[in-house]
Amino acid sequence: MPAHPSPLVRLERHARERALEVAVVERSGDGWSSLTWNELYRRVIDGAAGMIEAGVSPGHVVVVRVPTGARLVELELAVRVAGAVPLLLPEHMDPDEVGRLLDDIEVRLVVVDHEGRLALLRQASLLDAQLFECDDRSWERLRAMGLERRKRQPDLLAWVDRARTDAASGAVLGLPREKAEAWLFRPESSGMLSDLRGDDVVLLTGEATDRFTAVVRDAHLTSGCLLAWVETPAELEGALAHVSPTHLLLDHVTAKVLEDLVEAGRVDGAPWHEAPRDVLDATSARVAEARLSSRERKLADEVSTLAPWWGGRLKVLALDGRVHRTVSALATTFGFRIGRIAHHPAVRLDLNAEHLVVPVPAPAVVEVDAATSLPRRGRGGAQLDSAFSLTP
Repeated sequence: MPAHPSPLVRLERHARERALEVAVVERSGDGWSSLTWNELYRRVIDGAAGMIEAGVSPGHVVVVRVPTGARLVELELAVRVAGAVPLLLPEHMDPDEVGRLLDDIEVRLVVVDHEGRLALLRQASLLDAQLFECDDRSWERLRAMGLERRKRQPDLLAWVDRARTDAASGAVLGLPREKAEAWLFRPESSGMLSDLRGDDVVLLTGEATDRFTAVVRDAHLTSGCLLAWVETPAELEGALAHVSPTHLLLDHVTAKVLEDLVEAGRVDGAPWHEAPRDVLDATSARVAEARLSSRERKLADEVSTLAPWWGGRLKVLALDGRVHRTVSALATTFGFRIGRIAHHPAVRLDLNAEHLVVPVPAPAVVEVDAATSLPRRGRGGAQLDSAFSLTP
């Protein structure tokens, strides 16, 4: 049995209880954009119904290859609400391994933002899959298809939710293995993510295909917190200044370079200190209760100028990696807690054995008097407009 209510139930709850509160924040050009929980809910349910209209059924597998950000959140949730399984594959996987993995499962849809994303899939046959090139225009049109399908079949997503009650819905990831065949697995974890609440503000770093970001995204859906998500360490400082998070969750890539980022950090556009390494070393020594010279005590006091770099309201810092003494000392000095996220061992997943494809009932046909019906634009009898970028 799933550990949490279905994605649809969780989304509905947040849309009802936190409708106008921000759900997702992302970098957009030179600024930032956001979606409220009500906006996210509407976009997801229409996207899910649009996928069903395009031929996706509960139990199908949907390969998603789009950049980190709000669109990935929307697509992943739409796949889950449609009863299908989102599959995310790391860019560094071997195409031959990817071909072997995908040939063993029933992939119905491949979602990419541009043609270059298909290179990783070049060894997979994907004979029964459709391609969805998901730019802004095609995503809007797919959601419009879904809205029309929901109007004709109001209980569509509730039916899918009931049909998939006992099935796990979380994202499945590819797991490259150095001396053995690659696996598919569904990431799970325990630790501080279960403590997230709706009024928390989470800043997350990392790639979409990382197990760390995958479990954080599911915790976001459960808690109803605000999620700001950037991919690379270079984006962290700007995000801290804009978001002012209560929880900072750093993937293994950013965790490795956090000390360097802190040392090179800027506050109000200027370096936070002329000798940052000396200040950090003095702070670590003071927290370790080492004997300090008067100069070292003065330097340790000057770490206060770094405080604004963290955004001003940080409560928890969680690293997907080792916590070095400098970071630990800064946490003690500034009063935020080091959170723990424990990954459960990756278990090899057989999607064919786990998921059965369930046909979706067709919407009821409404008889309309031809003499009174309004004219319709578009190609007569066409089931799928080619402008939606969905191709066999």
